[in-house]
Amino acid sequence: MRKAFSEANLYSMRGAKAEFKTLMAKLNGVTSDHIAVGFGSGEILKKAALMNGIDKGELVSPALTFETINRYAKTMKSNVKRIPMTDQIGIDLDRMADAVGRNTKLVYLCNPNNPTGALMHTAQLESYCKTISKKATVYVDEAYHEYVTDPNYRSMMDLVKQGYNIIVSRTASKVHGLAGLRVGFAITTPEIAKRMESYLTDSLNIVGLRAAIASYKDSKFQTFSIEQNNRARKVVTEFLDVKGIQYLDSQTNFIFIKTGMEITDFQPGMEKHGVLVGRPFPPFTDWCRLSMAKPEEMERFNSGMDKVLG
Repeated sequence: MRKAFSEANLYSMRGAKAEFKTLMAKLNGVTSDHIAVGFGSGEILKKAALMNGIDKGELVSPALTFETINRYAKTMKSNVKRIPMTDQIGIDLDRMADAVGRNTKLVYLCNPNNPTGALMHTAQLESYCKTISKKATVYVDEAYHEYVTDPNYRSMMDLVKQGYNIIVSRTASKVHGLAGLRVGFAITTPEIAKRMESYLTDSLNIVGLRAAIASYKDSKFQTFSIEQNNRARKVVTEFLDVKGIQYLDSQTNFIFIKTGMEITDFQPGMEKHGVLVGRPFPPFTDWCRLSMAKPEEMERFNSGMDKVLG
């Protein structure tokens, strides 16, 4: 990043962007024309919604998931069909399949899901993607891919390689710790990647690109980041287990916890103890989405929660 400042006076993003695309293609076993680079994966999500809106398509999305694509689709005047969760607060792929109609052009799935942290069954997801991608583009948001520890998990990347009508997105914001520098990318068919790139605003910055290139090459740091996250999560889950507090099995860097208290009351209570927690996720307004910080900081969360919940 420090070295990149010597390029900061130049319109020099093109070379770094091409280098980043080449690296992502190599790491994921595809060619560069399968890659679209965005200003964080948020821009990738928005441009998928933009494309859907231009095509006058309907978006099918779970009732509880990451909202960027849904909000932007509404901005594009698209109909957004929200599908209820299962009783276990999981994504209901059967109902998601039934909801796909003649006007559906885009289906959104976040795996692991945000804010629940839950993982979909790989075989069921693969089957869903193969079937539904013949009718609409299936967008699989894998922002938390690197954190997954479930041995049965597989990315939907192989389906992209097989030519299915699928977009997989990733980000440098999580394991790589570059959220403020905004670097994300999509891996999809060359046709979709080319169209998506034509809509991207190209608002990347050279410092962010160089940081991402360095971090994706630094496997030692990635391993350290994942290990620290797992330690932090264990600090919290062991506390929750002792206290008998319900939470969902998370494959991410956050946990979805049932506080039994409205989050609008829980937030200010925790803030008094120096801890900021996530916003409400209707209709699960007595659940808290808690991001992991350093392991020692999570001890502070445990102490605060113990006091707030009595």
